[in-house]
Amino acid sequence: MTDTHSVRLHGDEIDFKNLTGLIGNWHGANGFNLIAVPDQKGSFELLIDPYTEDLVVNAVPATTPNRGLTVIENIPTLQYSTTISETADSKNSLMHVEGGFWELSTESARNAGFDIFRIASVPHGNAVEAMGTSSVSDGPPDFDIGFNALPTGDLPVLRGYTDQYIGAPKYPDFSPLFPTHTLSAYLQKQIDGGLKVTKTVTLRVSTRNKGGIANIASIRTNANATEFDATFWIETLEDQDGHVFRQLQYFQRIMIDFPVKSDLPGQTISWPHVNVNTLTTVT
Repeated sequence: MTDTHSVRLHGDEIDFKNLTGLIGNWHGANGFNLIAVPDQKGSFELLIDPYTEDLVVNAVPATTPNRGLTVIENIPTLQYSTTISETADSKNSLMHVEGGFWELSTESARNAGFDIFRIASVPHGNAVEAMGTSSVSDGPPDFDIGFNALPTGDLPVLRGYTDQYIGAPKYPDFSPLFPTHTLSAYLQKQIDGGLKVTKTVTLRVSTRNKGGIANIASIRTNANATEFDATFWIETLEDQDGHVFRQLQYFQRIMIDFPVKSDLPGQTISWPHVNVNTLTTVT
């Protein structure tokens, strides 16, 4: 692995800075998907499923020019695609596909101080624009282990709607109350086994940072996605023999407003849709 930020493409050198470590083919079999959905009977059910993921991130061979009145911002761009399959059934059923871009703002002052952004397109009918910041630190990541995935806001009284959150976990390695524990516990096992995290690049983006989500009409009516937050940790690990490799861990949350009942227009519950996974590069 190299620490250089620059990538030479078609004779041109493009500096992707803190996004460089994303480039590659990634595979992870440690993912968990959590989402609460209407049960078509006036209540909800909580779905938790383990998954595998294949993520491909490629460097676009030229910068993307954003032409302004006084300056052209030439944006280093990475293109990604991810395929997620459910592992709870024997068929490894397709759960999710997504395509998009990670991009580096070379004019962060013109982008409210944010130096990275992510664009995502999902076949359900969602398009996401999220901006944020990147940073580098020595050692392991600082996980927000106190985050919980409970629904928030002015909640209606629905019998048992939190039972599956606070009861016995369906999968021992994943807690609906504290989903980031999956990531920290996985990494701690690696450290206890002799691996050392020498560096972490943190990529943190949110639609609350001058971004947003666009949804097709049926999505806005039935399951309106309102916010998106994601944190990616690109970790450099070293074993006891000095071998170095990259690892990618992430936490994502999408807030979805579901109507309580069709005959009570305007009353909704905001349910977090959460994904966590750990991936390594595939040669």
